[in-house]
Amino acid sequence: MSYQTGTPTSPVNLLQTLVTWLVSIGWTQDRSAVEGAGWTATLHRNGNYVNLRATVNEANLPWATNFGNAHYGLHMYLGTGFNGANLFNNQPGGPVASGTSQSIGVGMLLAVGPFSNYYFFADATADNIVMVVEKTPGLYLHMGWGLSLQKAGSYTGGAYFFGSSSGYNASFANPVANVPGFTATSDCPFANKDQEAGGCAFVRADVDSWIGKWIGIFNGATGFLGFTGKIGDTSMRGAGLPMSTNFPVYANGAGATQFQSEQTSQQDGRANLLPLILWVNRDGTTTGFSMLGTPPNIFFTNGVGHGFSNVDEYLLGGTTYKMFPNFAVIKQ
Repeated sequence: MSYQTGTPTSPVNLLQTLVTWLVSIGWTQDRSAVEGAGWTATLHRNGNYVNLRATVNEANLPWATNFGNAHYGLHMYLGTGFNGANLFNNQPGGPVASGTSQSIGVGMLLAVGPFSNYYFFADATADNIVMVVEKTPGLYLHMGWGLSLQKAGSYTGGAYFFGSSSGYNASFANPVANVPGFTATSDCPFANKDQEAGGCAFVRADVDSWIGKWIGIFNGATGFLGFTGKIGDTSMRGAGLPMSTNFPVYANGAGATQFQSEQTSQQDGRANLLPLILWVNRDGTTTGFSMLGTPPNIFFTNGVGHGFSNVDEYLLGGTTYKMFPNFAVIKQ
């Protein structure tokens, strides 16, 4: 089954339900067990391992470096192996904060629960996964991963993952009102920063001298917030985030304005779906970027609020897209 929805009762229930669904579509479970006051799980497919951790009112967990607040959340990163003797934050082959040996990843800030809905999406091969959680009515968070981008050119690697926030900031339990990904619906996946200035997406790719490691889709330089030592970036921005001038982007200035805000038509009810184009900085340059590719099945759209409502299904050429604020996901 490549699509499932339901009502999760807690972060642990959400993770346990996700594990059951992933096994049903072909992922292999390595662990699903209590860790701390919460739950951890690791599953694999074709040499890629997804590590997940639900936190339950826990402080200074699950990462080695954390914002520190007691919080409820879901955290995740991909790796290349599994060691049953190690905790969630110490599994092999994940992204490492620059200048340290500490694993970093992504997350979503939740609450004690229950939550309004979850939506699980997979493609026909089950290689690419998207999870959307309606935390409270109309407030949507996201997380996902896949075995390969749709590559621009040929290179070794391509595995990717993303979340509503950096793993560090997912324990930021007291943000102010109307902050996307925390107290408001998340920005589109693969924004180059979350709204608390952390990196919330990663790609594993061999680029120049950068071999067998992860690139943070993050234009900051703080390791525990998402910098791995190699800068990645994107043509898409979240609301209020600055644009790059180093490669083609969908808008200039600050915020999701101009081209991005003109992607629906009042004449025919059409909503354009823009691919999320990812870039990487080349060795020996500060402004030289090459295209990495695009994540499959996920697109920017401003359709919700402009002719479409939350979770509407939009049929284009035989393909159904599930509409969320700021993005759409292919439903199979």
